[in-house]
Amino acid sequence: MVDQRITNENSVNTRHPDYEVSSKAWAKVRDCMAGEDVIKAKKTTYLPRPKGMDGEYAEAYDAYIERAHFPLITAYALQGALGVVITKLPEFNVPPELEYIIKESTKDGRSIQQLFLDIIIETFQTGRVPLLVDVIDNKNEFRFVQYKAEEFINWKTSDQELERSLILGVISEFVPASDDIFSHDTDQIYRVLILKDGKYTSKIFGSSGEKTEEERVPVFMGTPLEEIPLLVAGSINNSYDVQPIPLISVANCSVQIYRKEADLANSEFLSCNPTLVLVGASNEDELPNVVGSSVMIVIPNEAARVFYTTTDTAALTHVSKHIESLYEEAIRHGVSILDNRKGVEAAEALRIRQATQSASVYSVYLAALNAIKIGLQIMCKWAGYDVEKVEIDAPASLTHGIPDSTVIKQIVEGFGQGVIPLPVIHRYLVASGLLDQTTSYEEYVKMLEEQEKLGLGPNDKDDSDDETGDEDGKGSTKTSPPKKEKDGEDQL
Repeated sequence: MVDQRITNENSVNTRHPDYEVSSKAWAKVRDCMAGEDVIKAKKTTYLPRPKGMDGEYAEAYDAYIERAHFPLITAYALQGALGVVITKLPEFNVPPELEYIIKESTKDGRSIQQLFLDIIIETFQTGRVPLLVDVIDNKNEFRFVQYKAEEFINWKTSDQELERSLILGVISEFVPASDDIFSHDTDQIYRVLILKDGKYTSKIFGSSGEKTEEERVPVFMGTPLEEIPLLVAGSINNSYDVQPIPLISVANCSVQIYRKEADLANSEFLSCNPTLVLVGASNEDELPNVVGSSVMIVIPNEAARVFYTTTDTAALTHVSKHIESLYEEAIRHGVSILDNRKGVEAAEALRIRQATQSASVYSVYLAALNAIKIGLQIMCKWAGYDVEKVEIDAPASLTHGIPDSTVIKQIVEGFGQGVIPLPVIHRYLVASGLLDQTTSYEEYVKMLEEQEKLGLGPNDKDDSDDETGDEDGKGSTKTSPPKKEKDGEDQL
């Protein structure tokens, strides 16, 4: 493992080149998620100022913004993705010593399921979520610390080992500037995570590069760690590289719709309100310039004409259709996010597909799961627990298959013939959505036993249903299979 030396503390606030490239896209998605008020407050960032609304006419730009409408399709796309994820939440299994992490996985008390969902929400907006494994010294317990992509400002990896490992991580944080409980002032600090003498070491620097705390070697029960426990859940995998932002295409369409809506609303305001024109009359006699039900216009010139202007609105129709096409494009981008792989792909085929396509909800789902799993494994290695007991029960797909009555019949017949075991039926019913994913196999068996006790089996029929007509039109009676005779009784 390679050690990383700090030779210039003043450069602690250096941004990674990929961070600088991606930060604007992160900000755009965040603003689109925040909604219309935030977008309009940014003014020219998202709505350029027309030349005619500058200088003495600058106030017209405020009305230009006010008439515009910003669509909330970015937030709706995220809600749709979460709706898919929530239907099939994973189950986390850990060693007994780590059971507490299931209910309280973060320092703010979030469960591991909630942490999983929060990681997915963040990944959709920025394409990456830094996740740090930390130790609570007074409890001798582990916790996850989730950061935003904007807070993970610099990183460096080493390829000298068999695995690509992190040798530098810099996190920007804000801490209270005073002890005043009513104050909201904050100071910026930088948490620098490095390897020193082969041990994971943490250092804190101020905004100017001054060291504010002595370096600390985090330990668990007196044991240090030989790797930096900072992971990244990405939109495609868990690489430290910046990855595609799932919602950026939807956000871009939202901004374009906003600009077109502004132009359309302003054009309608200028051209669709009737304007009264007087030709051949002077305004020397202080003629009124306001038209209304209580205003009378007196024209001193007999040759004067009064009429309303007419406008050509063909261009407005064109803009309106363009806006509709942008909405359709945004919907297509949103649907592409929900596109999930069907079945099980070979590892190499999956890698190629993920490298050539944008991130989908399933790739985000798997990356979030893998990040949490690696974090749990780091906890086990650090504490000496059994790493093999870290297991995550995740679905092979996030899409519900369409229940096929023919398939169900064949499966049931196969079970009756002893060819298909009951667990296979249970898995099919869960995968097809006929059974809730939280229904375990044991619960399914119990449901069948209760059904049999209530006499709701397939062979139970009312007597009225037993009488049918044969092919000759004569009545015949179908009887149920004979019951087993009781001991000591003759069969009638």
